[in-house]
Amino acid sequence: MSNDTKRRRIGSVRQLPNGRWLARISRGTKADGGRRNPSKVLNTKQEAESWLQAMAVKLDERPDLGAGVTLQQLWGVYRKDRDGKLANSTLTRYAGCFERHWLPAIGTMDVSTIDVATAQRVIDTVRGRRDAMQCKAALSSVFTWAVRLGIMAENPIRTASLTYPGDTISAWEDESVWDDDPFGAIERTRNTWGAATVMDALPLMEGLPLEPVWLAMVGSGARLEEAFAIRRMDVRRAVVDGTEVTQLALHHALNASDGRHRTKNRKSARIVAMMEPFGERYWQLACEVSQRDGLVCPASPHNYGTRWRGYFAEPSTSKHTRAVGVYKGRLHGLPYIPLSRMRATHETLMQEAGVLDSVNAAMHGHSERISYRHYQQADSAKAAQQASSYLSLVG
Repeated sequence: MSNDTKRRRIGSVRQLPNGRWLARISRGTKADGGRRNPSKVLNTKQEAESWLQAMAVKLDERPDLGAGVTLQQLWGVYRKDRDGKLANSTLTRYAGCFERHWLPAIGTMDVSTIDVATAQRVIDTVRGRRDAMQCKAALSSVFTWAVRLGIMAENPIRTASLTYPGDTISAWEDESVWDDDPFGAIERTRNTWGAATVMDALPLMEGLPLEPVWLAMVGSGARLEEAFAIRRMDVRRAVVDGTEVTQLALHHALNASDGRHRTKNRKSARIVAMMEPFGERYWQLACEVSQRDGLVCPASPHNYGTRWRGYFAEPSTSKHTRAVGVYKGRLHGLPYIPLSRMRATHETLMQEAGVLDSVNAAMHGHSERISYRHYQQADSAKAAQQASSYLSLVG
């Protein structure tokens, strides 16, 4: 039986006079025990067919679904539905997590039976903390999507505190770490930098190719890809409530897989104010860019990981002038965390400074359902000023 035949068993897709597409569940198919025939108007035929497939899962009408929905079936529908809506790099990363870990281990399980303990057993088989965290993010994204469509009642792992590789108690049992570098020991377990380390890194970052990206992330909470996409025209120095602040217009992202593209979601297009002293330094770097549409960061997103890791390596004694070698070891001695964690570092600093969670979330462009009623430029600037005062006490 062809896929089209299966689709016609539960509904149809047709184009409307205005060019959009109507997906409708066939007569006689009942949703949630009622008589209504669910339908939805979408922009493209592919979106309409994806919606119909998702409804087929929800209504349990497709012949190949049986009594329940397996994780493999759910992933297949999710992947088709989100293709073109998620960034290619994100969907590719999710696909890798499912194909290498989730599907071989629990692909045949009914999604309603997957709980935190089940997810933890799979995470325990993943090598590397970063890969394990990405696996959780992939599964959680699929579950959240399924909840939104009514396929699942809840996402059981959304707020779960899973244990990742490297999360051992050995560091706590080793008393020497508390006499050696207690701040670093705690920061390594949190995978973020504290205010003291951030201020120590500020002068060391000066002149590094990735300095603009680091400043934007730790100073404003920009995502890594958003920080790479900032142009000269996206930066301004403004006076808010009598204080001069650097503001960033975040509306695009830039990565190696997708190039330049729109931000993650509608709330991600936002204006944020930078904490000081990061804002003043970022403004200096932006003013050095000659072209209005020129990128503030001169480094390519293609090899940023190699560059960043090189900053923490043993200082280079080589005379070669390759970019990675020239700056190798500049941050040696500071606790290493991935560059992507600088966004979380900013969020932590804002929390420590007492910034309201709703304002903090809005500055980061989070998509959770929180109150954005008070999210305005002045709120962002006040939050940055509040955090700047907190950092001045540390520095």
